[in-house]
Amino acid sequence: MAKKQMIADLALNSQINEVFFLKNKEFKVRRDKKTIDMFFKIADKTGEMEAITWDVSSNRIKELSELEFARVKGWVTKQKDDGTFQATISSLVKTTPLDYFDFLPHSSENLEELMEEVRLKIELIKNKPLKDLLKAFFDDPHWVEKFKRAPAATRVHQPYIGGLLEHTLRVATICEAICKIYKEIDRDFLITVALLHDIGKVREYTYDRVIEYTDEGKLLGHITLGLEMIDQKIKGLKEFPPDLELMVKHTILSHHGHFEFGSPKLPSILAAIALHYADEMEAKISGFINIKEENRDFKEKWSKWVWWLERPVYLEEEIIFKNRIDEAETEIEREEE
Repeated sequence: MAKKQMIADLALNSQINEVFFLKNKEFKVRRDKKTIDMFFKIADKTGEMEAITWDVSSNRIKELSELEFARVKGWVTKQKDDGTFQATISSLVKTTPLDYFDFLPHSSENLEELMEEVRLKIELIKNKPLKDLLKAFFDDPHWVEKFKRAPAATRVHQPYIGGLLEHTLRVATICEAICKIYKEIDRDFLITVALLHDIGKVREYTYDRVIEYTDEGKLLGHITLGLEMIDQKIKGLKEFPPDLELMVKHTILSHHGHFEFGSPKLPSILAAIALHYADEMEAKISGFINIKEENRDFKEKWSKWVWWLERPVYLEEEIIFKNRIDEAETEIEREEE
């Protein structure tokens, strides 16, 4: 049965009676040191909402802490200063969704069209060993399905189904622009590593029921996993040049650019430094856009403190630009009269 009530449909005083994913559960004891309240979020593919269940029985804490999906009943009872809503929940009954699709956030892009753009970029590669390496991944339908669904992260930038494909294609497109400016960079090489730089995220995250880290993602990380995957593919190719293999692996290892950001090596070749900044630029801009989207109902000029930017974000630039356009259009209309 299709899900009828989505987070995006809920407004102040809305009655809630639907299956949601429960996340960020926290149990807090009140000052009387007896009463326990459960603070959490209800979520689906359209967003998430803060929720509270008051006066939780102590013998239900273990059950509720392990609860992932539940039939949720309650009301949207509060609108916070930042424009978001908070729900008071009276009933949580464990359930198993027939289709998890409704509970995972998705890219707004057409993923088939994005994959076709990736294939077109691969076809333009003239360096045969690099093209063979790309095809070893992207000619595998089973692997491509995983790549299409994988998120780019669990938060900050593109933390949704299709996020990895979206991020990868944008990084490759930025790299194409870089190559037009800096002729010294080998285009085939840079586009190849751009398309491969985050492939380890296919294994770093689980994204069939919820988006979270796998065990190997937590223990190894996508850079190590990606290097392992590339090493296995190269071993299956005939006569892949050892010097080219070394540069591909170095670029993958160094694409985060700093030791503290998870790169075991620093970029030491031209294409590696180009990939690092293309990757950082795309991630930061996409993350910034996500912040503005999350604050679209916020009534203030500035967002709250953003931990990964170490600053708040100014939220009114679109309004300023729109007002200038409206003023210009009004002036044109007056001149035409």
